[in-house]
Amino acid sequence: MLAEWVKSLNPLCGCVVTPVEFLGLVGQLYAIMNPIGKLAIVGPLAVEKPEYVRKITIVVVVTVYILSSIFALSGGVILAVFGVSIDSFRIAGGIVLMAISIMTLVSGSYVGRLEITEEQAVVPLATPLIVGPGTITALIIMSSIYGPATALAVSVTASTAVAATLLLGIRVVRYVGATPMRLLGRFMSLIIASVATEMILTGVKNHVARWMS
Repeated sequence: MLAEWVKSLNPLCGCVVTPVEFLGLVGQLYAIMNPIGKLAIVGPLAVEKPEYVRKITIVVVVTVYILSSIFALSGGVILAVFGVSIDSFRIAGGIVLMAISIMTLVSGSYVGRLEITEEQAVVPLATPLIVGPGTITALIIMSSIYGPATALAVSVTASTAVAATLLLGIRVVRYVGATPMRLLGRFMSLIIASVATEMILTGVKNHVARWMS
């Protein structure tokens, strides 16, 4: 598996996705990061201290870029080091994503309102609330299947969309409140559940196919 990851660093390895597939991967990662749901957490504070929240948001964005890029580049190596097959990781990751989606659907978020400091902007807001188990799982799988270069491109694009959502969203929250963002965040949890289901089914199907061959 490690040899396959090294080979995937070669841009001519054939790990090329179509534009539609690329956008689909970006959409999946964006849904898992779910920045809209996170706006509900900082919403009340954004109304009271908009300039301070904007400053904190920049810290969150930078952290998201760094962490997502690290896991996008190292996904294949992580699986190789621990000797875990991609299909086993799909099943485990799908279960984690399903749990996250159910928690978000029921509660609207992992946590309630935070009186955010710069330290809290990194933990827990940037990680694990945005770059958490679900995001890490998705990036490791993408890196293993499509190669680190494609996974990095997906992570950077999705992180840019997250940055735009947060920076623009804190302005919107000031006028519409946090409730609409909380509802949209719950809708995104349904997308996460769908991705989780697909991961689990694919992993199980591939394992069964190997057992029967």
